[in-house]
Amino acid sequence: MKRTIVYCCLLWIPWIALAHPGGLFSDQVRYTPEDQRVYEKVMEVLLPLRSESMPVLIMKAAEAMLGTPYVGGTLEQTPEMLTVSLARTDCILLVEACVCMALTARQDDHSFEAFCKNLKQFRYRDGVIDGYVSRIHYTSEWIRQAEAHGLAAEVSKDIKDIPLEQAFSFMSMHTGKYPQLQADPLLVAGIKAVEKRLSKGTYHYIPKAQLEDNLDKIQHGDMICFVTNIEGLDISHVAFVYEYYTCEHDCCPDGRGCSNGQRQIGFLHASSKVGKVVTDKMTLPGYVNSNSSCTGIRIVRFL
Repeated sequence: MKRTIVYCCLLWIPWIALAHPGGLFSDQVRYTPEDQRVYEKVMEVLLPLRSESMPVLIMKAAEAMLGTPYVGGTLEQTPEMLTVSLARTDCILLVEACVCMALTARQDDHSFEAFCKNLKQFRYRDGVIDGYVSRIHYTSEWIRQAEAHGLAAEVSKDIKDIPLEQAFSFMSMHTGKYPQLQADPLLVAGIKAVEKRLSKGTYHYIPKAQLEDNLDKIQHGDMICFVTNIEGLDISHVAFVYEYYTCEHDCCPDGRGCSNGQRQIGFLHASSKVGKVVTDKMTLPGYVNSNSSCTGIRIVRFL
């Protein structure tokens, strides 16, 4: 995962945190009472639907998060521990939160503690918190771990079997953007080892020029990973596919199920530009083609 100053995703920027340890296993989890209230609000929506599929639950959670303020850098705090940020979010934190809330809703234990345990399994390598390097910083590794746990499947290769040449080096090349790396140069060696391992991986994507012809293979609730040409960076932004229908006639309220309805693919995301979680009705091809640094997308489907 990377969150950069310019690129909203998974290389986090410095931020003076508002969060503080709460009463729940406070030596292990950093959160605010407001974060816990958001969790309870979303779970009220999800629990009656717990028998639904993961994509349905994920999108219900995401819709319940609409309007949540966008704030970057919430994880860049010391000491390293699980930080829950539901009252404020960025693009990958939104995806993590919605997936983990959906997962928790389907379990017997629906507690905030159970949610935190699920979140740790996504965010930390092998679910173990052992300092800054143990946190997953690159989206590609985040996807790989979710697949290894049987929670997701990347379908980019199934949609369009196009190899993606990918070298990872952004964090080690820009240590000044990361307070922990700047404060402790010994951590850089650990990050470089992760980057070297990830650079040996095999990746596939859907090039932007071929996206329009493959929209029918992309589903509501899929995770969109926007591939970037920024050196050393794999993904610049993530979002959920948001399917909607339009109708030019007055014969139906929203076009869904109408013979005149037209399927559209937009996306739901935490937008740094708008400053909150929104449904973006700009079509997916329109967004990709308007972004010169985006070379295509990768698609992840939750199981």
